Amino acid sequence: MSESSHIATLIYRHLTNELAPPEQVELESWVQQSEENKIFFHEVSDAVYVLKESTARQERMQAVDVHRAWEKLRALGLPEDMQEEAPATKIVRFTWWRYAAAAVGLLLMVSFVIYYFVRSNKPATVPVVVQNIQQEVKPRTQAAYLTLDNGQTILLDSATGLLATQGSTQVAKDQDGVLRYTGGKGKEQKLIYNTVTVPRGSDVVYLQLADGSKVWLNAESSIRYPVAFIEEERRVEITGEAYFEVSRSLKKRFIVSNGGMNVVVLGTRFNVNAYANEANIKVTLLEGSVKVQLAKAERLIKPGQQAVLSEASIDVLNDVDLEQVMAWKEGKFVFSNTNIQLIMRQMERWYDLEPTRYESKTVKQWEFNGEISRYNNASKVLQLLEKTGSVKFTVEGKKITVKPL
Repeated sequence: MSESSHIATLIYRHLTNELAPPEQVELESWVQQSEENKIFFHEVSDAVYVLKESTARQERMQAVDVHRAWEKLRALGLPEDMQEEAPATKIVRFTWWRYAAAAVGLLLMVSFVIYYFVRSNKPATVPVVVQNIQQEVKPRTQAAYLTLDNGQTILLDSATGLLATQGSTQVAKDQDGVLRYTGGKGKEQKLIYNTVTVPRGSDVVYLQLADGSKVWLNAESSIRYPVAFIEEERRVEITGEAYFEVSRSLKKRFIVSNGGMNVVVLGTRFNVNAYANEANIKVTLLEGSVKVQLAKAERLIKPGQQAVLSEASIDVLNDVDLEQVMAWKEGKFVFSNTNIQLIMRQMERWYDLEPTRYESKTVKQWEFNGEISRYNNASKVLQLLEKTGSVKFTVEGKKITVKPL
């Protein structure tokens, strides 16, 4: 089997939810090899709709060109025993934990795309043809940069191999795009700090700290951390949003801080959303146990719970939609009765847009449900929102105005 035919088979198995974890890793590695591979993969996967459990939602879904996607796979070299009509009925939605289990070591999480958006309290109408979007705003690859202890900055987009030596620790970016810290077994005299900054409009960045802990950073986020953990605790500082898979250590607790907020763990998986322009800091636990501290308040949360921090108080929510929380790490926008203002703030960070304008107070209250790949252009997201028959947008450069239809 040729290489192209093998890749076509992997994509087929991905679309039919039959891909084994090692194959998922292999496919994701191929996608990240070149911009051409990434574009091809998204063109194919974006053309395939995902069936939902709700019949009402299925009725609102817009048909997409599955046949075109299948022709692309056939042209790539799909084996004859798979060259039947696209098995749309076999396609089911992936959940975040399958990707997390399958994609350790990967920079990006690529997911299926659902081509529908529907306002929660209003039925979808005839799709609106968007005429007012004059230019494409695309998500970039990686505009993130690393700041070394001496103040030197390194652009991570073009950097590969060994980037620096900090004390006895080596800093390198491997072929999978992962920023790794290794070594650090020498006797450091003081803490040496590095900072990774992910600006607005930049792709997700994945790094592995010296203790083996893994961190994913969303757009408009940063993390400051020691290159080697030589003190009795492992403390890092973040802004924005980050997901952690902490390497367990009974001797050194791991602490994530943001201002007066601390998340204290021994070994676990959790997400911290601490954007300055959001009303609350949110800590969501996926596995293990963490203690959330704020001023004199302190709460212990369990998997599936979310701590919501407001001023000096901490509230705990149960049965949190983990798929929605982790969507950014998987390369998706996921909205579940999500307010339009929150949707637009997410778009502003991802596409590096200016603050959104709203023509009325009423439009600020609208909510939407749905999913779409974050690797679509901004205009595609706006078009799908407009298809609900609820809103319309005007775009001037990077300025977006939301209007009632």
